[in-house]
Amino acid sequence: MFLSKFVGGKNILKAKDIKLPYYKIYDYVKESDCKNHCINHKVNILGLRSTYNSMHAIKLSGLYNINLERYLDEYNLIAIERGHNILIDAENVKNQEMINEYSNYCIKNYNDIFYKTYQMYRKDSLELLENDLINYKKYNFGIKLVRGAYHNQDKTSGLLYLEKRSTDRDYNQAINLLSNYHNSVIIATHNNLSCQLSLNYKKKFKYAQLLGMNDELSKYLLENGNQVYKYIPYGNWIDSIPYLSRRLYENYDILKYIN
Repeated sequence: MFLSKFVGGKNILKAKDIKLPYYKIYDYVKESDCKNHCINHKVNILGLRSTYNSMHAIKLSGLYNINLERYLDEYNLIAIERGHNILIDAENVKNQEMINEYSNYCIKNYNDIFYKTYQMYRKDSLELLENDLINYKKYNFGIKLVRGAYHNQDKTSGLLYLEKRSTDRDYNQAINLLSNYHNSVIIATHNNLSCQLSLNYKKKFKYAQLLGMNDELSKYLLENGNQVYKYIPYGNWIDSIPYLSRRLYENYDILKYIN
């Protein structure tokens, strides 16, 4: 099945079975489903408890409710026990203000466990990153740089760059900025030029690509001594389709690298 090339399976146990030469980021695909936040929370807990020394991505739009801080407290405790880091995914414009608020909550309360994601196709992300580095300089928070996967949904919001070159410019400026900071940084991209740029700095960045996409870049980065991750999405097929369609649209220029 075509989807199986890009999705780790219906649950965390299937995703765990995938053999790769890279580190893994486990990514439960369900989002924008806060009505079922209890179920989504239990899936996240199972994912965290089923693995050791891994990275896990979470989507706050599927968890948002009055218990969200308690959920985050639970994730933090399990992450400490199991040696995990947790990446808070950026999402669409409708949810991003809430996601930034709780990402900042995690920065201030959980030290180096959580990573905040910056979508560089947003006109305000570079300034947001600069301000966070100043305002939270005493915290050792992780940073994940992405270009952004919700262009189709949010292109009329006025908050996104409509030209790819503007996104590329801000993305590369963010890499340059972060080369001077001690924070752990994941460069989550399939863009060869951005990765090549980052290799020019003394700072050791981490890298992440999606399962089944631009394996040539992942292999190159790994062979040159870098810490490389593959995103392993998991969940029901019906939830995996919109997840993949957004990322294929975001990465249309690297479709030739799908093996």
